[in-house]
Amino acid sequence: MPGRTRVFLHGAIAAIVALGMCGQHQLKAQDATGPVGGGIRVGPAGVVPDDSPNAGPAMYQGIVLAGANPAQGNPTPTWPCPGGGGDPQCSSIAAGGFVIPLPVQVISANDNGEVVWTFTSLTASGTADCKVTVTQGKKSLSSSSFTFSVAPNGTYYAYSYGLKLSGAKKGTAKVTVTTTVGTATITGKTVLHIQ
Repeated sequence: MPGRTRVFLHGAIAAIVALGMCGQHQLKAQDATGPVGGGIRVGPAGVVPDDSPNAGPAMYQGIVLAGANPAQGNPTPTWPCPGGGGDPQCSSIAAGGFVIPLPVQVISANDNGEVVWTFTSLTASGTADCKVTVTQGKKSLSSSSFTFSVAPNGTYYAYSYGLKLSGAKKGTAKVTVTTTVGTATITGKTVLHIQ
């Protein structure tokens, strides 16, 4: 694993742990009328893409997690909160780090929350078409789709919050995220345990 990738992953884990110690542990519904999605570039990939015709994939899938909906307003930063300046609420976060929700795996059947994923674009650029689905068996519990711009050699954080799990039964639910930029498509999955 390249050194910069290790640093990024360690920074992300540190942000998760820090948020876990001082953040909410319950998923809370926000005032949004439906799921809201978007994306933000959290840093350069630190990889120089190969120009050869045998180059690897244009994008790589990163982490996929579900957590609490983002906090609303001061003094708590609304995540994603990238470090290195820019947003005053995020100024205490080191460059290369960002705050994300505390990941949860066990949730109540009536919870709402956010699905978050990261991906790295090596050569992909243009519009990222993103889709999130939460299913239990053949039943669709929630879905969301949105777009945002992507440039080469970047690491991105995509999110959809206000996702409803209404009607879920005890057991497992599968979260699937799909990101398409041009002809490149990547997919990530995680499992939630409904109590």
